Amino acid sequence: AGGACPGADPMNALTDKMAELSARFAQRAGAERAALAADLAAGNRADVQFRAHKLAGLGAMFGHPAIGEAALALEAAAEHGRDMAPAAARLDALLADLAG
Repeated sequence: AGGACPGADPMNALTDKMAELSARFAQRAGAERAALAADLAAGNRADVQFRAHKLAGLGAMFGHPAIGEAALALEAAAEHGRDMAPAAARLDALLADLAG
């Protein structure tokens, strides 16, 4: 029960699953933008840092390295008390492009 179909190619199944997860990430880009904007407006560096860290990993994992890099920059700015606006603007623009 729950096993792979006999004769199924496990690499194709993995590729299909990653494509599905990547599409889901793209669908959530708008919601991530809104949540990030709310965290930034509230000035909550810990929440910005957490969300940026999550987006850095997901962006890299699902083939969006620019999102990963922008999110890492925002995470670092939040963590070290620097101005978050430039990194936040870059990440927001990339997520907007992804959301379509």
